[in-house]
Amino acid sequence: MRRTLYRRSGEVDVERCRLVAVGDLMLSGAVEKRFPGGAGADALFAGVREALRSGDVVFGNLETPLCAPAPDRPLFRGDPAMAAAIAGAGFNLLSLANNHILEFGPGPLLESIEHVERHGIRVLGAGATREIAGRPVVMERRGVRIGCLGYGRTLQEQKDPTIPGFIEWDEAAAVEAVAALRKRVDCVVVSVHMGFMWIDYPNPVFKQSADRLLSAGAHVVLMHHAHVLQGYAADDGRVAVYNLGNFIADIWEGETGVTPVPDRQRESAIYMIDLDRRGVAGIGIVPIVMTDDLRVVEADEFRGKAIADRLERISTEIRSGAYLKEYARQRAELNTGNILVWLILHVKKGNWGELGRNLVRVRPEHAAMLGRFLWNRIKGLWRRERPVPDTDAS
Repeated sequence: MRRTLYRRSGEVDVERCRLVAVGDLMLSGAVEKRFPGGAGADALFAGVREALRSGDVVFGNLETPLCAPAPDRPLFRGDPAMAAAIAGAGFNLLSLANNHILEFGPGPLLESIEHVERHGIRVLGAGATREIAGRPVVMERRGVRIGCLGYGRTLQEQKDPTIPGFIEWDEAAAVEAVAALRKRVDCVVVSVHMGFMWIDYPNPVFKQSADRLLSAGAHVVLMHHAHVLQGYAADDGRVAVYNLGNFIADIWEGETGVTPVPDRQRESAIYMIDLDRRGVAGIGIVPIVMTDDLRVVEADEFRGKAIADRLERISTEIRSGAYLKEYARQRAELNTGNILVWLILHVKKGNWGELGRNLVRVRPEHAAMLGRFLWNRIKGLWRRERPVPDTDAS
C-alpha cells in the first residue's frame, strides 16, 4: 500500500523528479552471516525493489563499513560484496557520515567508499580527506538540479583532517553550507545522522536544528540513527523527516544484548518525495517490514495501515508540541535502561578508559533522565506491592 502524506498547493512543474529515501542499512551480524560473501543478497531487497527503483535519486544511510573482517572486532562490519546488492536494489546515493562507519578505522572507511563508488553509488558526508567529505553531491535528474549535504552527530574525535573521515555535525557550519549550496541548485537535501534511539519523537533541540536548516534554504532534511520512525513535518514545499527508522539490520547485534521496541525497529517506511524547481511537490510512503529471515518487504494492508497511522499520529503530536512530555518519559525509560546495562558491562570487563571517555560527557540532562528512570521504577514497585482493598461487601 501507499499513503500520501503531503501535496503542495498550486501548480506542479512538468519537469520533476523523485527522491526515494530510507533509513539505516546495517549489513552486519546475522545479515552478513545469512549472505556470506554476498551470495543471494539480492533477496534482501527483492520485495521492495520496484518501490526503490521508482526513484531518480535513491538514498540510504550505510552504517556498516564494507571491508575485510577484523579478527578482534566481529561487530558492525559488512561484506564488500554487499555493494553489488545495494546498487542492484536501486540505491545511487549513500550517506556514510555516522557513528559506526569508523569502527575499523580510516582505511576500511576508504575501502567502503571505493566499493560503493565502483558500483555507481555516490557517497555523501565522507571521503578520503575531510575537505572531500564536506563537498556537496550535486545530481541533475529530469531537469531538476539537486544538491546534497551529509553530516553525522557522533561526538567522535577526528583529529587529522587529511585522512579518511566523515563530517561531524556542526549546526552553524551546516546552515552556512545550505545557504551557499542553495545558490547553485534547485533543491537542497540535507542528511543528518542524529537522534535518540528507539524513541517515537525527536529531541526538541534536534527538531529545532532541522527547522533551522529548512529556514536556511534546505528543501528536504532526512534524519536517521533512532532506528524507529519519528514523524515528519511538511509545509510550503519543504519537509523534515525526523527519523527514517531501520531499513535492514540485525536488531539484536551489539555488546549489551538490549533491544527495546523490537517490533518498531522492524517496521519502517520508504519515503517517496517528488521534487521540482520550487521544492517538494508531494510526499508519499510505502510502509515496510523486516521479516524474520532478514528480508525487506512491503507491509500487508493491515500492518501497513497501522504503520502509516502511527506515523501520522506522531507527526501531529510533534507539530502541536504535545509530544514533549511523552518524549521525556520515553527517553528516560528506553535510553537510561540501556545506558545502565552498558555501564555494568564495561565495569565487568574493566574497560576503564572507555568508561572515562564517556563519563566526561555527562551533562545535567543525564542526571534528570536517571532520576526520572529511578522514580518510575519506584512507583512501579509501590503499585505492585500495595495491598488491594477488600471490596467484598459480605
